[in-house]
Amino acid sequence: MTEDAFGGRRGGCLVVGGSGAIGRAVATRLAGLGADVTVTYAGNASAATETAALVKETGRDGVAVGLDLGDTEQVRSVVGEAVRRHGGLHTVVLAASPTNYQAWASTLAPEQYNEQLRIDAGGTFAVISAALPALRESRGSVVVVATVANRRFVLRDVLSSGPKAANEAVVKAVAAEEGRYGVRANAVGVGILDEGMTQALMASGDIRPEHLETARSRIPLAAFGKAADIAAAVCFLACDDARYVTGQWIDVDGGYSL
Repeated sequence: MTEDAFGGRRGGCLVVGGSGAIGRAVATRLAGLGADVTVTYAGNASAATETAALVKETGRDGVAVGLDLGDTEQVRSVVGEAVRRHGGLHTVVLAASPTNYQAWASTLAPEQYNEQLRIDAGGTFAVISAALPALRESRGSVVVVATVANRRFVLRDVLSSGPKAANEAVVKAVAAEEGRYGVRANAVGVGILDEGMTQALMASGDIRPEHLETARSRIPLAAFGKAADIAAAVCFLACDDARYVTGQWIDVDGGYSL
C-alpha cells in the first residue's frame, strides 16, 4: 500500500513491543494514518492481539506475533514475515520495554546487566539490522523509544537507561551511515507516564505514591504524560512530515529533563 502520510512508500510498519501502552498507542496511531501494522510481543499475547484488533478496526491490516528479542534468528524471521505480509516495510518502531523492575546498581550482578544488554540493546540492533534492506528499498524510517533517564538520571533505572544509551548510539550510526540510502533514524525519550510501566512498578512496590509526587514537583508542566503523547512524537518522526529529520532525540517529558 502507498499512503500520503508516508510519502507514498510501499509496505507497512513493524512495532516491536505492541502489548504495552506505548506500543499500542503507536500502532493504532500509525494505522489511523493509513498504515498496515505488525506488532510483536514477548509474553503478553492477549494484549498484543487486542492491539492488532484495534488496528483492524481502522480498516488496516493488523497482526500480532511473538518475538524473543534475544533470539537473532527469530528476529530475522519475524522481520522477514512482516516484509512479506505488507509488501515491504517503511517504518520500524522499537517500543519494547524488557525491564519490569528497578534496582540499585550496587545490587545488580554483572550477569543481570549483561542479560539486559543482550535483550534490549542487542535485540534493538538485531531488528534494525534485519530491517535495513527493506528500509533502504522504501527509503523508510526507524524510531527507537528510549528514556528521559539518559538526560536526567532516575535512581535505580540503570537496567533501562544503560541499554537505551547504547540504542541511542545505534540511532546515530544508522542516521549517519544509512542516510545515503534515504533511511532516517530518530529516538523519543519517554518521561514519566501515568499508565503502562509506571502502573506496573507501582503495583510491584518499586514505586510508591510519594515518589511520583516528588517527581511531579520536578516537572515544569506539573503533570505526567500519556502513551498517546509518546505516540504523537513517534508518528511525527515516522511520517513524511519529518522527512528532513534524522539522528535526533526528542524528549517527551513535560520538561523533566531540563
